[in-house]
Amino acid sequence: MQQPELLDASVVRAWVSTAARALAEARAEIDRVNVFPVADGDTGTNMYLTIRDAAAAVHAAPADAGGARLLRLAARAALRGARGNSGVILSEWLRGLTVAATRGDSLAIALDVAARTARHAVAHPAPGTILTAAESAAAAARHAEAGGMVGPAGAAARLSTTDAACRGAREAALRSVGALEPLRAAGVLDAGACGLVLVLRSLAAAQRAAAEGVSEADGSIGPVLLDIDLRGHAAPSAGEAAEGDDGSRTGRGTGPGGALPAGGAEGGHGRSHGHPHEHPHEHPHEHGGVATDDVELMFLLERSASAADFSPGAVADALRADLDDVGSSVVVVGGAEDGTGADDVDRSLWQAHVHTADLDAALGVARRWASRGAVSRVSVRHLAVPPDRWAVVVTTAAPALAAELARGGAVVVLDLDVPPTAADLVAAAVGAGAPRVLVLAPEALQPDPVGPGAGAADGPEATPEIVRVVAPGDVHVVAGMSALAATLDDPREQDAGVPDAVGAVVAGLRVGGGPAVTVGAIVKRLVAGSPIAIVTLLPDDDVPDATVEVLASRAAAVSDGADVVVMRTGRPGDHVAIGVEPLAVDAAEGPA
Repeated sequence: MQQPELLDASVVRAWVSTAARALAEARAEIDRVNVFPVADGDTGTNMYLTIRDAAAAVHAAPADAGGARLLRLAARAALRGARGNSGVILSEWLRGLTVAATRGDSLAIALDVAARTARHAVAHPAPGTILTAAESAAAAARHAEAGGMVGPAGAAARLSTTDAACRGAREAALRSVGALEPLRAAGVLDAGACGLVLVLRSLAAAQRAAAEGVSEADGSIGPVLLDIDLRGHAAPSAGEAAEGDDGSRTGRGTGPGGALPAGGAEGGHGRSHGHPHEHPHEHPHEHGGVATDDVELMFLLERSASAADFSPGAVADALRADLDDVGSSVVVVGGAEDGTGADDVDRSLWQAHVHTADLDAALGVARRWASRGAVSRVSVRHLAVPPDRWAVVVTTAAPALAAELARGGAVVVLDLDVPPTAADLVAAAVGAGAPRVLVLAPEALQPDPVGPGAGAADGPEATPEIVRVVAPGDVHVVAGMSALAATLDDPREQDAGVPDAVGAVVAGLRVGGGPAVTVGAIVKRLVAGSPIAIVTLLPDDDVPDATVEVLASRAAAVSDGADVVVMRTGRPGDHVAIGVEPLAVDAAEGPA
């Protein structure tokens, strides 16, 4: 029976929901082998959350929506909600597929466009990744569409286009261990490539179900599983197939039943198409590892589709080049609507991603682009600080403070141009990677509390428990972060008591602030009446370092030797925000 084309609405609905379930099931396994570009253990989670947003948009669409509209909704939602390096690349792959499919291209051509689009979005593509798997899938699909892909013994004489794409992606994933040193050293397959295998297998399952008249709505489509051992691999020997820098295959050729036609999956996607993999300057961790001070910065850029200051495609190229000057793992995806928008055809959207040790310089890039559009959903997290039993999401408008909070383990939603919303904080919490998330933010930005798994159709682990603690200002956020760390370090404290412990510290904080010349008197007034544990000073950038040192010494003197924490805000001005945390009663009284 002829398989339905990608524009069939039933196929699209079944595909994204099946892919979300498959990635939800496999995300922990994929997370465990995430060693490239940094070993932060979140590739499976990021790909799942990105596809889950696409599935939610399709689920919310009118019942009579056609396949083309559903694809556009899915691509737009994935772009807006993409998480991490892998999620951003996956969203661009889906966008490329959507653009090609909605203009009437065949599935094989659409997969080819998706692979090329995804590769072009990455400033410095590496071999053996999700990009290579996408290209291998596209090459196999083209080969099958031309009638040249033979199925295994006992199966149909020829593989379908989608089944061939699945095989091509799977073989690329299996070869990935030999392509990159971090994968070879760990003996694992590339996490992103394995995630793409699941996405393609979900498409194949959806197509078969539609061809057989099986409805996705009744839940009769079986689970899609990753039948690959992701660990315990050795790199290919010298006589076996390997991949070069451009992703091309060398060594043994493939027989008539192999996934790749002569020339390899990547033969048409290397340097000849203007996406070079070799660059005159080398980024220190494009090939694995993470500097101890590196943070991940992501933001959305939205601007009018009719703006004439850039030619088509030039916005992403220019933004990518700007970010490439200040960091690594640069990916910029999205663009003019060209068939991928939902309802607002006059707005174009880009998602930007970079790893950087110089957050101030990277935020400078975002600020410059804010003058050309609207920059929103700015988030910062530290790459070397994995979440503990609790993750924490905070918001601030202070850029230097954002870097310090991220180094302390927070996911920081930064108020840089478009003010953050409660929905932005929920998105950050869902992507934080912990079963419980504490949100420290002003009352107006606080999301509704969310219980574990609430509103999720993908199992109890799909949505974390989100607990709110109102933090009116930056000094409250700093105090809350400190209290959370101390509480988690206390072996007597159970998880159920964490929000109350943090909330008590934040609620009991004595706050003030003013010009630097007034700080001594304000601190003296705030510390009066009880022993003090911590005095926090947050000076703006125009307060001289010498003045800050004097203020810290005075604060320590008038607070009878309390710990004094000084953190620059990174904002212009001569204001100093002050927070004074009284010593807890049991600590002040000592043991009974």
